[in-house]
Amino acid sequence: MHKIAKLIVDSRKLIMIIFLAAALLSVYTSTLTVVEDDLNRFLPEDTETRQGLAAMEGEFITYATAKVMVRDISLDDAGRLAQDIQATDGIKSVTFDDTEHHYKDGCALFDVTFAGGVDDEISAEALAALRELVSGAGDTEIYTEVGMDLTKDIVNDMIYVGILVVIIVTALLLLTSRSYAEVPVLVITFVAAAVLQLGTNFIFESISFVSNAVTLILQLALAIDYAVILCNRFAEEKQHLGQYDAMVEALAKAIPEISSSSLTTIGGLIAMTFMQFGLGGDLGKVLIKSIIFSMLSVFLLMPGLLMVFGKAIEKTKHRSFIPRIDAVGRFAWKTRKILPPVFICIALVSLYFANRIPLSYNYRDAYPVRLNDSQVSRIQIVETFGESNTMALVVPSGDYETEAKMLDEIAAKEHVTSVLGIASVEAIDGYRLGDKLTIGEFSELAGLDNVTASALFAYYAARNSDYDLVEGDLRQYKIPLIDLFMFLYDTAESGDIELDKDKLDMIEELYAQLTDAKAQLQGRHYSRMLIYCDTAVQSDESYALIEEIHAVAESYYGDDVYVTGDATASRDLDMFFSQDSLMVSVLSALFVVAIIIFTFRSFGLAVLLIAVIQGSIWLNFSIPYFTGDPIFFVGYLIVSAIQMGANIDYAIVVSNRYLTLRGQRFSRRKAVTGALNGALPTLITSGSILAIAGLLIGLLTSEATTSGIGIALGRGTFISLLLVLFVLPQMLIWGDKFIRKTRFSRKRHLRVPPRFAGDFEAVAREQKSQQSE
Repeated sequence: MHKIAKLIVDSRKLIMIIFLAAALLSVYTSTLTVVEDDLNRFLPEDTETRQGLAAMEGEFITYATAKVMVRDISLDDAGRLAQDIQATDGIKSVTFDDTEHHYKDGCALFDVTFAGGVDDEISAEALAALRELVSGAGDTEIYTEVGMDLTKDIVNDMIYVGILVVIIVTALLLLTSRSYAEVPVLVITFVAAAVLQLGTNFIFESISFVSNAVTLILQLALAIDYAVILCNRFAEEKQHLGQYDAMVEALAKAIPEISSSSLTTIGGLIAMTFMQFGLGGDLGKVLIKSIIFSMLSVFLLMPGLLMVFGKAIEKTKHRSFIPRIDAVGRFAWKTRKILPPVFICIALVSLYFANRIPLSYNYRDAYPVRLNDSQVSRIQIVETFGESNTMALVVPSGDYETEAKMLDEIAAKEHVTSVLGIASVEAIDGYRLGDKLTIGEFSELAGLDNVTASALFAYYAARNSDYDLVEGDLRQYKIPLIDLFMFLYDTAESGDIELDKDKLDMIEELYAQLTDAKAQLQGRHYSRMLIYCDTAVQSDESYALIEEIHAVAESYYGDDVYVTGDATASRDLDMFFSQDSLMVSVLSALFVVAIIIFTFRSFGLAVLLIAVIQGSIWLNFSIPYFTGDPIFFVGYLIVSAIQMGANIDYAIVVSNRYLTLRGQRFSRRKAVTGALNGALPTLITSGSILAIAGLLIGLLTSEATTSGIGIALGRGTFISLLLVLFVLPQMLIWGDKFIRKTRFSRKRHLRVPPRFAGDFEAVAREQKSQQSE
């Protein structure tokens, strides 16, 4: 390690030039990152949602929609407003009637379909015109995804959060550092690591909008300690060595220390990569990369910066602002026999409630603390008109008659309010597009003479190779109405048949409508049917209805059918949650236990530390049970892993100091007091940064997943800090003999590389202070 450290210090100027060049390159490569906005893309490929989306890929056009609610409006005025909306450029259709689905308690609800997709300019222009139109109609709410740029909104939120976090972190570092000039060194080191992190995300095929948003702030919170460790080491060595030798010695000691301490955090993140829901793996791999870049920045760049700022660091030294907490040590000693069993009971009770918290699997129903205008509108609409959701049934295309029969059967199901399919659309005089017509029926419907209609049927049969029917009785030959009108338009356009202007205008208008309907509902291989329901997306009724729709569709088409939509995605996520939750909890705990046993060589200590942190996780997630606030399931899984991997280090730093003092023949009472006083600066710096960063993310972003992760992580870190300060000391005293009895090697000197600074000089000073007392 000394050779490596000397090489790094000697090459510091070259390394700083390389980091500068890499940072400049990263500014460009950061623009190459592909950000995925759709959480459904992270579902396992064998889920019905992913299979259905794959079947629909490239088959259909999906138009943007909006729900518009107008309060205090009469039914007649609402009807006239619907006509005005329909006449607006860029709006394809408006659905409104006098049923409770669209008019209730003086409120009107209009289902609007735009003429373009969510990201099309025509939809954005139509939305602007729609807002202006309904603004004069009264109090309105508009919910739509048109004009929403999720990634852009989150990035803007995170810039604001990031500025606040930097200000708070700087203040904390000024409070806990030994010199004011250390702060710019720490900031530059982190900025370098952050820029390199952003600039290398392009190596992944894509990353989620969640990872893109929160990684930098979590990177700061999780990895700032690495820089603090080297800073403290350098300050210690400079007390008896020159600047160069002190830097080499500090780096040689810090490299294994930081590398070992990062393993607990990486272990928790590795557990996330085993989740079946790909968002966990996505965030896990990006955060692991961020920690690696943080370590590289500390190992390679920071030594040069400390040398450059060496004189300024000496000139700006200040006294410590961290108070002593001897009272906490006295409290730990007095409650050593009472608090551990009480805590165990509380932890087990928390486990019961944590397993019963309200979880949300539907992204649209997961709301952040800070609601944006669109989310407020959706809540208001649901409160007035109740829950509703749309399912898409995807089946092999081509058989309109079968589609019509199937849709009639589905429409009769409970909770189904309406269905829409190419075969069920009513066209003219009660006929549906999927109905098959004879020559006589079509002649009467289209206003064609019998000779022209017969010629058209014969031409159609010949075109479709139905030669046996051409030679037989054409009067019995039946063709689907939609195919007839499409074929009639083609033959009229090619000049093979002549029609008068009125009929040609009618057919051209109908052709435009049919082409539009086919683009939405009929592809080359599959047909898509929309099923409108009055059930909540995440509900047993919706899940049961999915099974009923499957049963009906499979009776006509076999297994090649898919039901997609928010309800299906929620059901798929619900199915995987139990497995992912258990796996994340077990793996993160096993990784951390293995690391603790390897470093501390005590099975008993590993049990005590895991008990405290796992208890903090259960306490954290029992709170939503009592508040009744649903938590998006992703937040539960991700925070469980991060809290175990990162917060365990708070327990390690206290335990390390306690065991070190016990090894120096201190009594349990004095050892626990000294450990708490020695660990407090570290806990305040690291724990406060992670807790504050998490809470700021949760409170200030309007994206539900990011907000849920932030709130749960900030709250969980705060709980972990409280337990480490007010419960872990009692657990260490209570289990002191258990720890010693389960040591693997009693003769070997205990040398633990703590995550935070490893300030053994402070321990020595604490020892002298305790002895004098």
